[in-house]
Amino acid sequence: MTTGYNPLLQLTPDQVNQAQSAQWRVALRQALADARCAAPAFLTTDMDPVTQTVTAQIATQERVRTATGPQWWDVPPIVYVPIMTPRGGGFADTFPLKKGDEGMLIFCDTCIDFWWQNGQTNSPPAQNTGVVSGTQRQNEVRRHYVHDCGFYPGLWNQRRLLPNYSTTSRQIRTDDGTTTVIDVSTAGVAVTGAAGVGAAQALVNDTFYQWFVADILPFLVSKGYAGPTVPAGSETVILKAQ
Repeated sequence: MTTGYNPLLQLTPDQVNQAQSAQWRVALRQALADARCAAPAFLTTDMDPVTQTVTAQIATQERVRTATGPQWWDVPPIVYVPIMTPRGGGFADTFPLKKGDEGMLIFCDTCIDFWWQNGQTNSPPAQNTGVVSGTQRQNEVRRHYVHDCGFYPGLWNQRRLLPNYSTTSRQIRTDDGTTTVIDVSTAGVAVTGAAGVGAAQALVNDTFYQWFVADILPFLVSKGYAGPTVPAGSETVILKAQ
């Protein structure tokens, strides 16, 4: 048995557990510091419409240890960041993203290099199933890496609040509120066109509904179409949208 000074013997069991917990907390903090999940960001250039990517600056500085002591540093801008907008079913909602626009960077769990280049084409078979499923292998095994991110526009700060934010309708509008292209409310849809702003119109009116029931629906039935039964009362609740 080795004798001599052992600092652990001078501590109570609770103090030993606290010391070990503190060491684990330091290790976990370091591991988490290297992993990205999501962060507010702004664009340092206009969007590239060809590659549909942006250069984004994480909007918060990082506390960094230096030889002269802790300092607040900018994270270098992230280049070639894919944009994320609502898209599906053959439709897409696009935005003319400009320098200074704000949003959220979402960092993926795994390396996205091959997926971003190839999508679901040139997919190798998975070794656990032997099936080509459209998935891609990782170019490098990594987690929450700073360059495996996408930019989702829309998050903004208190300095860029929208004036006259509507609490009664959904709008497609300019930031300053001077122009509303589409306004969807319980009264219907108002659309701004070349002739100016149109009044809110019912999505489907009673005249259209009666024509559909009297002329179109019997024709469809005669051709063998047995579609869903029109629910009772729908002419005033659903179809007329009034």
